[in-house]
Amino acid sequence: MRFKLFAVGFSLMACMAMLGAMQPPGPRDDEPPYAKKKRDDFRKKDEVKKKKDEVKKKKGEPGPEGDLLRAYDLLRRLRSENQASGRPEARVRDWTERASRFYRSGIKAIDGGDRRAAHEYGAMAHDLARAVDHARHAMLFDRPDDELPPPPEGVRDNKEDEVERDLREAYDRLQERRGPGQGGEDAKFYRDAASDLYRAALKDAQGKRMERAAELAKASVAMTHVVEHMGHLAEAPPEPRDEVKKRPRFDFPEPKKKGRGGELPPPDID
Repeated sequence: MRFKLFAVGFSLMACMAMLGAMQPPGPRDDEPPYAKKKRDDFRKKDEVKKKKDEVKKKKGEPGPEGDLLRAYDLLRRLRSENQASGRPEARVRDWTERASRFYRSGIKAIDGGDRRAAHEYGAMAHDLARAVDHARHAMLFDRPDDELPPPPEGVRDNKEDEVERDLREAYDRLQERRGPGQGGEDAKFYRDAASDLYRAALKDAQGKRMERAAELAKASVAMTHVVEHMGHLAEAPPEPRDEVKKRPRFDFPEPKKKGRGGELPPPDID
């Protein structure tokens, strides 16, 4: 019995000794300066990486901060490309400025404590900027490069399915947002723009210009999201009287063109 107790005690002491040996060594007083500097550099790099990961995570998070951050990053790129390429097409330039105004309104809203309005403005700015980005890409396909031969025709077959899917989504979303109450008169400008993009995409798809059709269809879908968020903002419940002054004005310039008449053609590209 005593032998068993001795054996158990010896085993416990051996385990404790092994755990102590596995502990990472702490800082040493006699550690050379270069080793300490190297360890500090590793710590700084780790902190920087953690901050970058937090920023990336925030970009993907829902909410006004994430919406405004995504809009800011895309608008910065679009505005810098506009400056580098001279004067872009008037319509694209106008949409970019409208998206910038949405973004500024979102910043004012979040500074005033209205997170709901900040979310809608940020989402509107990002979606309109996406529409601009796809429209710009579509314009590039109007400028063929004589030094680059086109790819084999069979490669374009997969693109047709993608275009048809995006055209169907744009068509369905436009049909849902035809009635009144979808953001008021201000949203009419963007609904008309989405319809124009849809018709242009359908025409290109029927003419087998799939690259342009794909970008224009995506631009139309993005533009319908602007209308959706504008409707959410217009339907927001009334705020308490003392909070009304903090909210930014929901004021947009009048559309330059009237609404388009007639029914939308179905997304048939055959």
